[in-house]
Amino acid sequence: MPRQRFLLAALGLLTLWRWALLPTLELAPDEALAVFQAKHGPWGAFLGHGPLVPLLARLGMLLGGASEAGVRLLAPLLALAASLLVWRLARELYDEHIAGWAVVILNVLPAFNLAAVTLTPALLVCVLLPAAVLLMRRALRDEDPKQRPWKAAAACVVGVALAQPPALAVMAAVALALALPMQARQQLRGTGFRWIAGGWAVVGLLWLISQAVDGWPAFMAWRWLPEWRLVPSLMRWIVLASPMLLILLVMSVRAGLAGGMLQTQRGLPLALLLPLAGIEFFYGPHESWPGTGGAVWMLFGAVLLAHRGTVARAAVIEQKISLRTVALVLAALQSAFLLQTDLPRTLGLRWPFSTSSGATTDYTRVILADPARAVRGWRESARVVSSVLQQAGGEWSVLADDRVLAAELDFYLGRAEPVQSADVDWRTMAGRSVLFVTEDRAACRPPIWVRRQFQSIELLTVARVMHAGNEVRWLKIFACHGCRSPDS
Repeated sequence: MPRQRFLLAALGLLTLWRWALLPTLELAPDEALAVFQAKHGPWGAFLGHGPLVPLLARLGMLLGGASEAGVRLLAPLLALAASLLVWRLARELYDEHIAGWAVVILNVLPAFNLAAVTLTPALLVCVLLPAAVLLMRRALRDEDPKQRPWKAAAACVVGVALAQPPALAVMAAVALALALPMQARQQLRGTGFRWIAGGWAVVGLLWLISQAVDGWPAFMAWRWLPEWRLVPSLMRWIVLASPMLLILLVMSVRAGLAGGMLQTQRGLPLALLLPLAGIEFFYGPHESWPGTGGAVWMLFGAVLLAHRGTVARAAVIEQKISLRTVALVLAALQSAFLLQTDLPRTLGLRWPFSTSSGATTDYTRVILADPARAVRGWRESARVVSSVLQQAGGEWSVLADDRVLAAELDFYLGRAEPVQSADVDWRTMAGRSVLFVTEDRAACRPPIWVRRQFQSIELLTVARVMHAGNEVRWLKIFACHGCRSPDS
């Protein structure tokens, strides 16, 4: 019991540390898109994430203000909730000792530390999926005529789909967790599983409708096809899950498969891990930083590792509290480091600052420089645009050439009027003057969809935003005068 109290106190201190880190870095593109949706709508849209993410951002800003810390305010609390749910799951499957080590392993994982200090759908999944698994176990253990545990589990799965649609991997993992154990297989034909599948199917249908309205962006070739280059995917896993833990995980999976663990309730973490990890390995590299994709599999990997390490007596000093202390201090340091880099996203992939591609520029650059492009330069870009607006005088609207740039500028400019992008309603802009901002360094003038709407256009300024000797932003700002009415 004293060790469990220590673990809870350590998690509390780690949560406070993560809160202190929240305002140290600018919003990543996906975070800015969630904030833009929370401020200006549409609330029910699936803009690369589900509607639960902007709802979380809105709640955080109401409590913590319109700042980076406010947007990410609830992330450390969700990470704490995920840790406690993993502890509860491991305790039900095994015992308190294994549960404590599962939480320590989880909080040492770089992927979990990154999710704990950023606003990502992955963190919501890390809370909702273990909760769904615990509720399913309760439903299998206790007979409830009203099937309340099954309905609550279905609500959690629906929440997962509303956070990170379409949640195919999660639904496959839930089905496999019921199909493999002999005593639970009959539940696949039961009413409880129909609640889960039906709720997931409704959200999936809404997601498909949203995709059809937006022109099927999720089905573009580069997003729909898996990443078949195994080396980048493997390097990404090595960074996000650490090489030592990956080796131990492979050994644990082999032992679990060989020992017939999947046929028992204790094989639940392995049954959940296999589909989640398999799909994330091939599709994870498509995620934009700081999204960690389907890293929820690492929660169940942590439980599996804790069980295997205890059974195999791999930790000879497992009774000593110092090992857990060192591990949780390492978790705190990882949280600080991962906020300052986007190397796990770009490791093994083409470097955006390189003028040429090849094995040298793709793989050895990690020693020479840290790009960190996804989370750098947005605040300074907004300062440039604000300075141009002040010099121009009068009433100007701001138009960006893509949705990400518009969301970032909207957050850091702090104007009541939203920064528009390609989906602008030109009827509201008729007769007005607009600043058009683009990151296309080759652009000599705005694209045709902008030029045809204005009577005259002039280039105002070009700006380069640098970080650590690397160019992270390249802005061109045009003044567009006399917006035409769409009917003219």
